[in-house]
Amino acid sequence: MSGYCVGFLAKYFDVWSHYLIALLVGMIVAQLESLAYCFVRKHQIIANITKRHLIPKNVNDAITMISPFFPIFGYMAFCNAGMKRENQMGYVRKHHPEYIEQFSSLQNFTIYEGNFWFFLIISLSFFGGIFCGCIYTFTTIDMFQMLRKSRRKISATNFRRHRSTVKSLLAQFAASSLLLIPSFCFSVVIMTGIEQSQGIVHVILAIFSLRSSVNAVVLIATTPPFRKFVMRKTSSNNLVIATVAISMSRNSWS
Repeated sequence: MSGYCVGFLAKYFDVWSHYLIALLVGMIVAQLESLAYCFVRKHQIIANITKRHLIPKNVNDAITMISPFFPIFGYMAFCNAGMKRENQMGYVRKHHPEYIEQFSSLQNFTIYEGNFWFFLIISLSFFGGIFCGCIYTFTTIDMFQMLRKSRRKISATNFRRHRSTVKSLLAQFAASSLLLIPSFCFSVVIMTGIEQSQGIVHVILAIFSLRSSVNAVVLIATTPPFRKFVMRKTSSNNLVIATVAISMSRNSWS
C-alpha cells in the first residue's frame, strides 16, 4: 500500500505524507472516542434521574484519564508502521520496477509493508469500531427506555430537551458512518488485495472526505440552539438584502 498528500503542509513545508496520514488516524480515533464519550455522558445524566445503570465514579474517572492516550497511541503505532523515507525508492526498484517512473514524479509519498504495526492498527481499528458501535447502540436503547420511565419525574421541557439531545447524538452517529464504513471498506480492500483496488480506494476516499461537511450540516439541523442561530442569521441577512433592494428600487424610481 502506498499513498501521497497534496495539502498545504505536504507541498510547502515538505511534511512527510506518512506523518500526515498518521495524524489523520489519530484524529479519527479521537473523533470516535469523543462521540462515544458524549453518548456515555448523556446516558449517565439520564441515569442519575432514574438511579439505574450508574457507572461508579472511580471507573468513570479512570476512563476519562486514559482516554487521551488512545489517539496518541494510534498516531505513534501508525508512525511505526511506515517504511523509512530513504528506503522507499530502493523498495520500488527491487519489488516494483515498472512503477519507478510514476514514483519518481512524486516528491512526497509513503509506502507501507504488511508488518506487525500495520496489522495491529488494522485489527485495533476493526475491533475498536465494533466496540464504539456497541456503546452507541446500548446507551441509545437504554436512554430511550429510561426516558420513558422517567417521563413523570421530570418536566415536559426537560423531557423534550433530553429527547432532542439523544436524537442529535443518533444523527451524529449516523453521520459518522461516513467515517466508519469507508474505513472498514478500505481495510477490507487492503487486506484482500482485490483487483482494481486503486479505483475502489478513490471512491472510498471521495466518500470519506464528505464526513466534515455532513457532520456540520447534521449538527446544525439536529441541535436546536445551533439551528435557531443559523436561521436567525439567515433571516437577518435576507432582511438586509431585501432592505437594500427596496432602497435601490426607490432610488432608481427617484
